[in-house]
Amino acid sequence: MRKGFFAICSILLVLVVSIAVLVSSCASAAKCTIEVKATFDGFPWTGAVNYMLIGPTSNATGTSVSTNFTVACGNWTCAYVSGGPGVFVNIIESATQEVSASSPTTFILNFVTPAQVDASVEFKTWTINGAPVSSNWISVYPGDWIDIEYSEHVSGEEDAVVKVHQTSWLQVHNIGWHGEGSGPPIIIHVVNAAGAVKMNPSADKSNQQATEDGSPVSPCDEILLPYCVPVNLDVEVDWELVVCNNYTKTINWIGFPSLSNILFEPTNPYDGLTLSLTSYACIEVGLGFNDTNPDNDCTDWCPALNVTYVLP
Repeated sequence: MRKGFFAICSILLVLVVSIAVLVSSCASAAKCTIEVKATFDGFPWTGAVNYMLIGPTSNATGTSVSTNFTVACGNWTCAYVSGGPGVFVNIIESATQEVSASSPTTFILNFVTPAQVDASVEFKTWTINGAPVSSNWISVYPGDWIDIEYSEHVSGEEDAVVKVHQTSWLQVHNIGWHGEGSGPPIIIHVVNAAGAVKMNPSADKSNQQATEDGSPVSPCDEILLPYCVPVNLDVEVDWELVVCNNYTKTINWIGFPSLSNILFEPTNPYDGLTLSLTSYACIEVGLGFNDTNPDNDCTDWCPALNVTYVLP
């Protein structure tokens, strides 16, 4: 009988201790407050906008501002999804913050009215070693390179700086020995040298990525160029351009092999190898800007240039 009594007491003691631990644990799970607000052209704005709050153990979604959320304390990130006025630019100060119980943490979605600009790009000329070509059939020798020039312009508020994203395509067609049919495949080596894409007058470049059919490639990658199968070699570049400046963009597409400032080079060219080249380019304005005339954002495919490699 006494054994049964002690067993019951032991069970009750365990339950009391467990409840005490549970209550203590619950009490220590402090809650914090997040405020999500917005500004439009520097002034407070309220209305419908979709965003996410990503926390240490859970997420929350928002559909309007201003809105308060009660969350677990810790590191939280605010991510814009869609909606709101004008153009979303950024989260003011920081998109990730430490949320503590001492005071509410505020995320501010920043929107602006897009500035009106007109970005344009035009094919200018094919060049060899920097000099304009005079024929659509040319010979190249070891050390030569093929480049191209485009004219670019952004109109709008004078001296404003506009971020632009440019994509340029080079279609390479291996048409064999002297273009007369038949020929082995060749290998294109990726260089993607930083100086292969230049702007005159100079502009700040933040990114340059060589691609094959839109897929990123890295220096030292190799691209197969079979006989009579066109391949698209591309490059994407981000710049900051000054409004009202007239720019000339030069792309050093292919060296045989050549100076280091090229995008691509054939590793096994043979005497008489002929490549038929054509290119086109597009320009896009970045966040905070509205392109008023998208019809001049891209060129047509430019006239083909046929290049025959000659060993001295």
